[in-house]
Amino acid sequence: MKLLLENWRKYLKEEGGFGQGSAPEGEWYKKQTIVVEEEKPKVNIFLDMDGVLVDFPSALKEYIKSVYSMDSQELHPGSKSSRAAFRKLQRMNLSPEEIDELYDRSEYNFQSGASYDPDEKIMSDYVFKALLENKELWLTMNKLEGADTLVETAFALADEVFVLTAHVDQTSADAKKEWISQHFPQIDPAKVNVDQDKGGRLLQLISQGTVAENDLNILIDDRQKFLNSFIEAGGTGIQYNFESPQNAIDELKAVIGN
Repeated sequence: MKLLLENWRKYLKEEGGFGQGSAPEGEWYKKQTIVVEEEKPKVNIFLDMDGVLVDFPSALKEYIKSVYSMDSQELHPGSKSSRAAFRKLQRMNLSPEEIDELYDRSEYNFQSGASYDPDEKIMSDYVFKALLENKELWLTMNKLEGADTLVETAFALADEVFVLTAHVDQTSADAKKEWISQHFPQIDPAKVNVDQDKGGRLLQLISQGTVAENDLNILIDDRQKFLNSFIEAGGTGIQYNFESPQNAIDELKAVIGN
């Protein structure tokens, strides 16, 4: 509106108002309104996967319980470090319930950035090893409850919907793209971005002209680390909690509305 008023004042000063042969006032206003609408920033929503669209915790807990009694050489024949991490976890002699409890504690500290106690560190180390070169594990992960509603809301509110997710290796990067194509085919594969540096990827997309610097670029993510990176690159961050997804959806609507 400010731009519209400035253009209107400039027109009156330079043209002396609507004189003979000038365009009618309504015609001028219509043209300027079109200019303002064309300059309106786009809304681009970026969705994280693990903990937002994908039920990552349940899959990891079930996987660890299913392999816990296996021989480490059989489970990880090609990785000495993975075998060592697995044996440390086995030596704790955990029950299925204790595996769940220890995983949840470790995951909470991972999300919040808090320090691990020794047992939590053992679990965290093995979770990373379990994910390496394990395409089958990635592809067997289920949707999180609320994921369908979140994606539907994103498509209803945004001009463009992207995925922006971190990976642990190339196998996981490929598997994540395949997972999206299976579970959310409405998301353009070209808009699925896999990158540990989410702020850096936003800057790259701006440099490529995929999105604009003055667009409203919004990341929905469950990890504050990635939100901070995205915000530092000029984006907007909304923290997601799969136990209360409506909170993030309400915040998203408020951000776009404002």
